[in-house]
Amino acid sequence: MAEPLRLLLAFVLAAAPSALLCRVMMSMRIMDAPTEARKIQRHAIPTSGGVAVTISCFLATVAITEMTDWNLDSVILVTGAGALGAMLLGLADDILSIRATFRLLLVMAITVGMAAFGARAGALGLWPGVVIELPYVLAIAGSVFWLVVIIKAVNFMDGANGLAMGMALIAALGLALCAAFTGAWTLALLSIAFAGALAGFLVWNIPGKLFVGDAGAYFAGAILGGLSLEFVRQRPDLLFVPPMLLLPFLSDVLMTLAWRSMHGKKLFAAHRDHTYQIAMKAGLHHWQVAL
Repeated sequence: MAEPLRLLLAFVLAAAPSALLCRVMMSMRIMDAPTEARKIQRHAIPTSGGVAVTISCFLATVAITEMTDWNLDSVILVTGAGALGAMLLGLADDILSIRATFRLLLVMAITVGMAAFGARAGALGLWPGVVIELPYVLAIAGSVFWLVVIIKAVNFMDGANGLAMGMALIAALGLALCAAFTGAWTLALLSIAFAGALAGFLVWNIPGKLFVGDAGAYFAGAILGGLSLEFVRQRPDLLFVPPMLLLPFLSDVLMTLAWRSMHGKKLFAAHRDHTYQIAMKAGLHHWQVAL
């Protein structure tokens, strides 16, 4: 079976069960109520669709590796394990509402583990032919910072139907394509399986029937952050690719922090000052903002 066909099959094998499992998650009645300042929905909505995304992503990945001669390397496994841990943390928050400070500490612990066990970029290609090898401690610290920023950025943007997970889908497809062109097929496999799982979820999310929850936002951030580090580890000369693919998340965080700083507001307090929230307050619908 040609490699592109394997990736296409992985997408389908993730999308179909994801759509079905999302319906199961809706019946479990884990609800997201508009109880925080940053919430914009008017009524409680079923959440934690990220559980379905996680299961479907891993099922498709395992199925393809069992049917073919592809084998997942250790770094891909570390990224998957870290993303699973992040999803479980998010699920616990969806159900129990864990304090933000404690959640951040746990996110940092998960990302330190991911970086220590291999999900890190040890070299940076700043210019064609110029590759800088990073000291071990700096590689760990930089990778942890990147992972935390991406996880929190995806979580911050998850507030409008189809928006955050739609952007994550585009980023995952882009990363899968870039990985395939460079011959990193197992990296492309996990990326495309994640994209397929998101596609199945968006069937329910775009109409506003199910949220991904912190479970899904944390999983998406950890997967995108970890796979982008693995991409740079394999191809340090393509350092610019992950920031370009994840630019919508990164630019929103930077613009929001800059705007709140200029207006003397607390940077990390719950708020409705993200770009997409401002657009919705101006009268745009969810689908218009996402589009």
